[in-house]
Amino acid sequence: MRQITHGDLSAAARAIWPLPPEARDAAVASLLAKARAADAYRKRYGRAHPRWGNGSLAGAACTGPLLPEPFLSTRAYRDCLMRVLRALEFWPESRGNLLSRSNYFGYARLLRSNVVGREMSERKAKIAAVDPVWSRICDEARVAVQNEPLLGGLIHSGLLHHASFERALAYRFSLKLASGEMSEQILREFADEAYADEPDLGQAARADLVAVQDRDPACHRYLQPILFFKGYQALQAYRIGHWLWRRGRQDMAYFVQMRTSEAFGVDIHPAARIGRGVMFDHAHSIVIGETAVVGDNVSMLHSVTLGGTGKQEQDRHPKIGNGVLIGAGAKVLGNIRVGDNSRIAAGSVVLEDVPCCKTVAGVPARIVGGAGCEHPGTEMDQLLRK
Repeated sequence: MRQITHGDLSAAARAIWPLPPEARDAAVASLLAKARAADAYRKRYGRAHPRWGNGSLAGAACTGPLLPEPFLSTRAYRDCLMRVLRALEFWPESRGNLLSRSNYFGYARLLRSNVVGREMSERKAKIAAVDPVWSRICDEARVAVQNEPLLGGLIHSGLLHHASFERALAYRFSLKLASGEMSEQILREFADEAYADEPDLGQAARADLVAVQDRDPACHRYLQPILFFKGYQALQAYRIGHWLWRRGRQDMAYFVQMRTSEAFGVDIHPAARIGRGVMFDHAHSIVIGETAVVGDNVSMLHSVTLGGTGKQEQDRHPKIGNGVLIGAGAKVLGNIRVGDNSRIAAGSVVLEDVPCCKTVAGVPARIVGGAGCEHPGTEMDQLLRK
């Protein structure tokens, strides 16, 4: 039988978990016998056994669908792991082939301890009290795995595997922006550094997440933007690029900008300044220039441009106030100001300052009325009323 790994232990435990307790020991013995037979078959014929795999315990266990891997706080799962470990301890061919003896006894003590479940429960309660956003994401993720087991690997690696919201964001950033030019490991290192160095990055990401869930009727859970919405992911990538820029690492910031544009179709200069609670809906082809400023609680739809009007190198891009709503395809050009709680209609070209609490529309844009509501950027009211 091949060398035993933690993956083998987990697979065997999950294979026997659905069985009644009195049948589990016999089932483990059967799995070990199958693994031994499969290993002999592999050595004799040079290929994996057609039913029982390549001689590993996991191969013998995975002949049918397995339950998703639960947490160690699950008592029945711990019982199954202990049965597998106990069987391996007395399995003749596993001696010298198991995890080291110290690892074995340490692992067994961990599983036997009732403290494990209590500590994990207390930790979960503390997380919920301190970070309700992350707690809700994890709860949603566990439900999603139950509803769609084929996404279990993606959701575990992207969310449930991580100890915090920031670690999950850093993982997602590195996974999506890695390329042949820059490895996932390097990206992950400076993303983790950014979140550790500047806690405001994580708080801004939480505000952005809540904004998407609140304003986008297609978003029903917090986990959707993190896993599936490129606008949210592009905005968090920009925030890391902006952190690099402010620390004098301009070339790396430019690399993040380039990869964000390639991966998500969103091009934000790392020197631009963007507030919290911002939503990019659909996000495709959003362009934000170097000296642009975007306030808090702003919403913009796809194909929005915050651009310049010429070749000047100084302050040349728009300044968007708080609570502004910018419709799809709108172009705001030049060093102009859009006042708080204003609206820019879809397809408009804005070339002049926009007062607070007004709606502009047209090419070139003109004031066509009031803002229509108190906070357009959060209420998402795009109707023009007489």
